[in-house]
Amino acid sequence: MIKKNKFIILIIFLGFIISVFLSVNNLVKYDKNITQDNGGSYHQMIKYDAYRYLSHGNEIKKQLKNGLNFFETGREHYTKYLPARIYAAYYYFLDIDLFEDSDETKIKVGNHLPYLVMQSLLYYLAIAFLYTVISKTINQKTSLFIIIFLCFEPTILQYHSSFWSESIFFSLQILLISLILKRDHSNLSLFFTGIFLTILSFQKEYSIFYIIPVMIYLRLTMNSFKYKKFIYLIIGFFLFQSVLGLNNYKRSGQFYIMTADSKINLHMDLVSKVMNKKFKNDKNEFHEIESKAVLQWIYKNSITLNKELIDHESKRFTKYRVALSEIDKIKFDNFIRNRTFDYFYEYPMDFIKYIIKSSIHIVLLNPFHIYSDHNFFSGEFYYLTETHDKLVPYRIIYTLIIYAICLYGLYFMIKKKEYNILIYLFFSIIYFYGLVSWHGNTRYFMPVVIYLSFFFGYGLIGITDFKKKN
Repeated sequence: MIKKNKFIILIIFLGFIISVFLSVNNLVKYDKNITQDNGGSYHQMIKYDAYRYLSHGNEIKKQLKNGLNFFETGREHYTKYLPARIYAAYYYFLDIDLFEDSDETKIKVGNHLPYLVMQSLLYYLAIAFLYTVISKTINQKTSLFIIIFLCFEPTILQYHSSFWSESIFFSLQILLISLILKRDHSNLSLFFTGIFLTILSFQKEYSIFYIIPVMIYLRLTMNSFKYKKFIYLIIGFFLFQSVLGLNNYKRSGQFYIMTADSKINLHMDLVSKVMNKKFKNDKNEFHEIESKAVLQWIYKNSITLNKELIDHESKRFTKYRVALSEIDKIKFDNFIRNRTFDYFYEYPMDFIKYIIKSSIHIVLLNPFHIYSDHNFFSGEFYYLTETHDKLVPYRIIYTLIIYAICLYGLYFMIKKKEYNILIYLFFSIIYFYGLVSWHGNTRYFMPVVIYLSFFFGYGLIGITDFKKKN
């Protein structure tokens, strides 16, 4: 037993060392600002969403240093709440800045290795905690293979050496899996489960409803589970959700917890593509149509519009959102969400066809995402390159191998009657796949891969058992 535990510790430590090595390697190669032909610049590792998180964190750090109350800091939480706060804590406690100049045109290099190391450390500590839980309920060899998958699977591993939000989300997923799969659920354990469910939703906003499948799973699989125990889970969940609501209230005068991204993302990334494809429009025509609808809504509801903030060169309908107060932005988001539902109702078959196609594409694993992100300015540019085309066959082969093992693992779990774990895995996979499958971006599929680790572990055990019998 002691030898097995030492071996597990060695496996986890090796995974951590590899992750740190990749972080150092990426920083050596890509921690630099690139000057563009138009005179602008961008950082190879910190751009788009990552730039939004880090720059927001840097802004919060400055506000805290200037004595502003925590609940009054930050911008409107358009998207994920937690990443910017984590970076703010990093900059605040190490007393460093994101930018090398006061006008914030260039990102300071050499500042972020400690962050990437801490990010990896959190992930591998979460794996260690998971092992202490599942090794008590699952065959130790199976547990070992699950841990090996989580430690070294390249599609997961690549994110620990980047500034995307996935790595910490994986860590929170694994901690939640450990809490949910525990044999005994004390009131305190359920309280902490509720807290971690909230923190998970702070890291990725669409996780906010994950509490529902978790509660259904607990009720279905725990024979002695009483409804009153849910009170502790719900208290932990809403107690921490109130932190976000209070932050929004102190800053804007409006108490709310749903981010704008969760309301208008479908309209921007799904409705626009489906409608442009249906009517053979160019990519700007949909935005022009929606801009007219937005303006009509603004005038009809006598909403104040700060015209000085409008970028009249932009074709996007969201340009008017910038010119609204934060309270009116919430009304704007609700209006766009309702328009999304109207489009779904009017053109259901067009959306179904598009979603089916995207849902098939999203399951293709991509161990090269961080490589392409660091080496190309944007994904839109990368998808048109020969590099992308050359890597696709390798991705297909790798995906088929992983899924074949996982499929055998599913068969083996059914054979072993591991129904309780299967129910939890199915609920989780359906939730995290169903909410984002329409997007088509393979990065959005990554939360599902964490749950596939169990099928992979059982699959390898099934294969080794089959070889022994033959």
